[in-house]
Amino acid sequence: MQIPGVPAAPKMTDQMFRSMREFIYQNTGIFFQDNKKYLLEGRLGKRLQVLDIDDFDRYLQLVRFGSDRIAEMKFLYDAVTINETFFFRNEPQFEAFERTLIPKFVEGKGSGRTRLRVWSAACSSGEEAYTIAMIYLERLRPKYPFLDIEIIGTDISPSVLDTARSGIYREYSVRNTPRPFLEKYFDEVDGRFHLSSEVKQLARFYHMNLYDRPKMRGMGRFDIIFCANVLIYFDQQSKVQVVSDLYDNLNPGGSLFIGYAESLHGISSAFKVMNFPKTVAYQKE
Repeated sequence: MQIPGVPAAPKMTDQMFRSMREFIYQNTGIFFQDNKKYLLEGRLGKRLQVLDIDDFDRYLQLVRFGSDRIAEMKFLYDAVTINETFFFRNEPQFEAFERTLIPKFVEGKGSGRTRLRVWSAACSSGEEAYTIAMIYLERLRPKYPFLDIEIIGTDISPSVLDTARSGIYREYSVRNTPRPFLEKYFDEVDGRFHLSSEVKQLARFYHMNLYDRPKMRGMGRFDIIFCANVLIYFDQQSKVQVVSDLYDNLNPGGSLFIGYAESLHGISSAFKVMNFPKTVAYQKE
């Protein structure tokens, strides 16, 4: 039922859905299946109402040719991605990282001071990157005082990156955080949880479209990459491209983590599968 005084949400025709889907795909590699039309219509429809635009064709012209198209793209990125995350979300991956991959990395480097490069690709609002930072401070640095760490977080959405840089989170984000970490590395202020500067200074955040090959090549090499729940957005061709680029971004012997519901089967045979309790990693040989 239409609420009096509230403009009706715009409707998306099948042809406009295909045009909008193709534009999104060309720019992000994200592909909306036919049965996801309602999802795209609902998410973008809210943005059209904010802009007081009454049809999707006008919006497509805006993001293609409008004078504010670059600024508008950040809202489009927010609309087509789901930023669901929290601290210590993928515990089996963090356990494999801490208990197996890091000792192996340290053993291969000898006793001299060395730097570990970790990339949280599609980092959303930063919880994964900061979880890695806390594990380093609490468990790795005391054991390996010669080990330095560089943590890079990237995401396609500028708004979630702003949250990551602020280091301020709602209770939902910290609900899975072990109590000792919560008490040591957060200050609760008016219902918000402020991350300590000691943790924040270990991670840097940048805007990155994983479908942008030149920017991917400019990231350099990493020892470990976390890229969970990203491949599910891509079609087969995009998956192959992104995974190939992630492979190139790993140092020899480096490891890639992806989401629980994701697999590299049929996408890449370049990695060696490493089995851990309740998770797997993909190693570049």
